[in-house]
Amino acid sequence: MTGEPRVRVAAIDDDTLIRDGLRVLVPGLDVVAAYRDVDGFLAVRPRVEVVLLDLTLTGTGTDPVLQGTGAVAALAADGWRVLVYTNERRRAVLVACLNAGARGVVHKAEPLPVLAGAAADVAAGRIVITQALTGLAELAGRRGRLPGLSPREREVLAARARGESFRGIARRLFITEKTASGYMDQVKHKFAAYLREHSPADLERALGLEPAGLTDRDPRDPPP
Repeated sequence: MTGEPRVRVAAIDDDTLIRDGLRVLVPGLDVVAAYRDVDGFLAVRPRVEVVLLDLTLTGTGTDPVLQGTGAVAALAADGWRVLVYTNERRRAVLVACLNAGARGVVHKAEPLPVLAGAAADVAAGRIVITQALTGLAELAGRRGRLPGLSPREREVLAARARGESFRGIARRLFITEKTASGYMDQVKHKFAAYLREHSPADLERALGLEPAGLTDRDPRDPPP
């Protein structure tokens, strides 16, 4: 990415290796600040385009720290573009992140250039979802939960859910790769909008998902 403007990001992760390593290992990112918890980030409020957030954070003392979807919701409500950077694989939890306002999800197992590209997409206003969530969006579309999808958007979504590349889709549908990618961007925005209006429990009941493992409750609140 030499010569291209780098995305200004802040990282919130309790792993020192992640906080320090991102600055060195991901040249496409301008990591201007890194924090071990959300409160530390909000106390400083650095000027960044994207916040990289780990879902599981541990505090340094006895007080619980804001984490999980509660952390996503707090940051999103404050106007930050949140890109969840996590080892979490459970679909219900990832759905809960989008429901809470995250703009994207990237697994830590992905190659680092994928993270840089995802941050650039989020900074540009696009939605980023994992392959598992792409499959979930396709299932939601087939079961009538995304009625606003056009026929072409459904074609591209089904192909992406099967793992087909944009190049392959473009050749098969006689469109450009940019057009195919644009259709998928529209799908992701519609899927994210649906998830913001429907709780993970709603989607679980509609599509038969396994129960979520995280709560949306702020862990600093008293137990219900």
